[in-house]
Amino acid sequence: MRVISVDVGATSGRVMVVNYINNNISYEEICRFNTTLIINKTTIKWDIEKLVNNIIEGINLSLYKYSDIIGIGIDTWGVDYCYLDKYGNLVSNPYCYRDTRTYQSSKEVNKIIDLETLFNINGLQNLHFNTIYQLYDDFKNRKEELKDAETLLMIPDYIAYRLTGSKKIELTNLSTTGLYDQQKHCISQLFLEKLGIPNHIFPEIVKPGETIGLLHKELLPKNYDHDIPVIAVCSHDTASAILATPTDENSVYISSGTWSLLGIESDIPIINKLSFAENFTNEIGYNGKITFLKNAMGMFVINELKNDLKLKGIEINFNEIVDIINNSDDISTYLDLDSPNFETPTNMESKIINYINKTNQTLPSNLGQYLRIIYKSMAANYRYLVENIEKITKKDISTIVISGGGANAEVLNQYVANITNKKVITGPKEATLVGNALVQFIALNCIKNEGSARILVKSSFDSKEFIPQNIANWQNEYEQFLLIKKGENKHE
Repeated sequence: MRVISVDVGATSGRVMVVNYINNNISYEEICRFNTTLIINKTTIKWDIEKLVNNIIEGINLSLYKYSDIIGIGIDTWGVDYCYLDKYGNLVSNPYCYRDTRTYQSSKEVNKIIDLETLFNINGLQNLHFNTIYQLYDDFKNRKEELKDAETLLMIPDYIAYRLTGSKKIELTNLSTTGLYDQQKHCISQLFLEKLGIPNHIFPEIVKPGETIGLLHKELLPKNYDHDIPVIAVCSHDTASAILATPTDENSVYISSGTWSLLGIESDIPIINKLSFAENFTNEIGYNGKITFLKNAMGMFVINELKNDLKLKGIEINFNEIVDIINNSDDISTYLDLDSPNFETPTNMESKIINYINKTNQTLPSNLGQYLRIIYKSMAANYRYLVENIEKITKKDISTIVISGGGANAEVLNQYVANITNKKVITGPKEATLVGNALVQFIALNCIKNEGSARILVKSSFDSKEFIPQNIANWQNEYEQFLLIKKGENKHE
């Protein structure tokens, strides 16, 4: 059995064919492409048509190569969205969540609806770029531009619409918007009314495993004698990755990519004073599970630093990072990567230098030290979040399972083991596309259920373990990190 997994992150996207043969999961990359931003002096937007065209090309290549594809699933990042007019045409390129417009709109919304009321209803981590803040800005400041807007679709829903003509909004991605009422299981009418957001723009909600529509016949090769359903998977990439990450009662997952999503699965939302104070989120995963997690900075800072150096003619291959770090002296300088200083693209080297000067720490003297600082700061922040989860849930966490692109970062994984004093295990490096495919295989009755799917993941993919080392020294490092971290406002 074969399906197509379309997996698009905030940095790059790929189209993969995922095979389920002889009780084993494997995948083949068909194409990979950059997720392109359109950046000008006042806005940051996604080049959505280029993205869709790359996806259609990848699907066409897949279908021409294999005549037995039985499904297509699409996942992307959360929060961002498109508007369609009454004819089904795109109103404009969608804003990127990194656009700075929401710094002001989030403050205005929080005067209308206080943070604790928001959290008690949506259970969501307060991030200034949450969809609720973007929509408030839209309908306050962009009324003329949006006068023809009839339908709102999240990014993966818009891609599915282009493939099928069906306008639906998928639940896991909807849960990232800040509009979803975790208790009533619907979009909050209170939020819409208070913020002036029209209710009619939201289409029918679909759950993972339901069919969105059939692939347009003009996209099928001539030799195809069967229709191909586009299936609603966990279209929020984090939820797809979590489905393919083998955890247990005493472990936390880290879905490691542009962002790091660290948390646990829960049967019910964890909405209380402590989870609010620590700014955790309750999003929706497969089969109604709650993905209780914190959205922290991931590989974005490393990627942006690489881009800065590339402009200077210095190319860094990820395979070289270990040697570059090992050939540099250690440095006890830390960044709070969750600070707004590091959220936006370009000039990352300057942002790091400015932050270090501002916090009166030692500047790095070479590339290896820059990389050390970033990785050690990520690892220290992971410990901070794990300790918060232990405090909120009363769980004793013994293992950290890292999946996604960060599973390849062996230096980082060892740092995480050292500073947390917990065993680190790697999950699938392509957990998101695997989770995407698992929902399709379950929906198509190829795999029995979620439990069977996770057993299959364990048997199909290799894993590495990292055992804590030099625990006393890393405890001292963590205490230095806390001196930097403790000054940040959790809800800024």
